[in-house]
Amino acid sequence: MAMGGKKKLGLGIGCGFALLIVVGIFGVANWYSGRINQEYKEVTNSEKALLAATEGDRGFRPPPGGVPAPPRIEVFLAVREDLDSWRRTMATASSQFAEDQDRQRAGGLKDLVRLLDTGSDLMPIYAGFWTARNQTLLAHEMGPGEYAYIYRLVYRSGPLAEAFEPYRDRLAAVFDAEVDPVELIFQEDRK
Repeated sequence: MAMGGKKKLGLGIGCGFALLIVVGIFGVANWYSGRINQEYKEVTNSEKALLAATEGDRGFRPPPGGVPAPPRIEVFLAVREDLDSWRRTMATASSQFAEDQDRQRAGGLKDLVRLLDTGSDLMPIYAGFWTARNQTLLAHEMGPGEYAYIYRLVYRSGPLAEAFEPYRDRLAAVFDAEVDPVELIFQEDRK
C-alpha cells in the first residue's frame, strides 16, 4: 500500500472511531434523559395524587397561635420516620458527590467521569425521595402545605422551640442538614 493510502486508511479509521464515540455519547444521553423523564413523571403523578386527596392543600391554614396540635405533630413525625431510609440514601449520595467534586478539581479525566457518574446517580435518588415523600404524605393524610409549615416551624424557627420541646429528640433524629435543601421541593412550587 502506498504512503498516501495508509494515511487515508488511518484517517478513515480515526474518523470512524470518533463517529462511534459521538454516537455512543448521544445514545447514553438519550437513555439517561428518558430515564430521568420517567422518574419525574412518577414524581409529578405522585404529587397530583397527593394534591387531589388533600384538595390541593389550598385550604390549609396555620392553627391559632401558630403551633400545630400534638396529633398533627405526631403525624408529621410518622412521615419523617417513614422517610428515614430515603434521607440516609440522599445524604450518602450527596456526600459522595461532594467528595467527587473535590477530587475532580485536582484530578483529570478519570475523576471527571466519576463525578459525572455520581452526579447522574443523584437525580434518580432525589426523584425517588420526592415520590416516596408524596406517597407517605398521602398515606398519612397530610398535605404538602401542612408538612412544609410544620417542617419550617420545627427546623427553621428559634421562637417556637418551647412548643416542640417534648418532641426534640425525635425531631432531631429525623433531620439531616445535607438533605435539608431538597426536602420541601414540590412540583407545584416550581410552576
